[in-house]
Amino acid sequence: MTDERWAQQIIEKELNRPVVVHDDGSQRSMYDLRIGAVEGPDVAIECVGAVDPVGTETWNVGPGRWPLRLKLKGDWRIHIARGARVGRIEQRIEPILRNLEERDVRRVRVAHIHKSDDSRLLQELESLGIWHASCFRMPGTGLLYGSMEGGGGGVDSAGSVLPRWIEEFLCDPKRADVLFKLGHSGAQERWVFVPVTFGGAPWLVESYLTGELECLPATEPSLPSPVTGIWVASTFGRHGLRWDSTGWRSFRIREAS
Repeated sequence: MTDERWAQQIIEKELNRPVVVHDDGSQRSMYDLRIGAVEGPDVAIECVGAVDPVGTETWNVGPGRWPLRLKLKGDWRIHIARGARVGRIEQRIEPILRNLEERDVRRVRVAHIHKSDDSRLLQELESLGIWHASCFRMPGTGLLYGSMEGGGGGVDSAGSVLPRWIEEFLCDPKRADVLFKLGHSGAQERWVFVPVTFGGAPWLVESYLTGELECLPATEPSLPSPVTGIWVASTFGRHGLRWDSTGWRSFRIREAS
């Protein structure tokens, strides 16, 4: 699903108003979505993702399309680096995990392996960009799941860093076209919808957006003209956050699994 389609569904559900695709490719520099008429719409909406290109590519070709079915006795999960060569992992991971099963080793972390104990295993895992492997079910069906390294560290449950980050994100010269499109929309309200992908924002922002959003930010963002509202949500979260002249509000993206 494209960012535009995702934003369209979320905003329609949250506001209970029709949101239509405005950018049909018929003209240059058209904004993405609108609420209201073509001329002088109530709201113009531009979608721009906060993306880590390397991490996103790694996820899409690897963990995002797994599990793999291998000739193993158990079910395994590996934790890989952003930028890891997924093709090499898929070619070489089966004999590594089979060897661990034969030795009755259910969990390994690269940082905890002493070179004197198993230098060959250490070198192979490091060369593949695998930081952690664990068997979570034995016996299993030979499935291999994947996850990726994250920022880690402290968690911002209050959303204190979000307002400043969104200001910096929108004021970055890379977003000049977003401001240009909205500025020429003729709309009464001009919003930006920001999907945050894995690694696309600082860890404190990600940690907040993937939480329950029980506490809303205490400060307002200073949005660059002509932006009058912001919607922001992690593609891995269950809730998102929006701001306009009435303040911060949360919205639901998906139900708990």
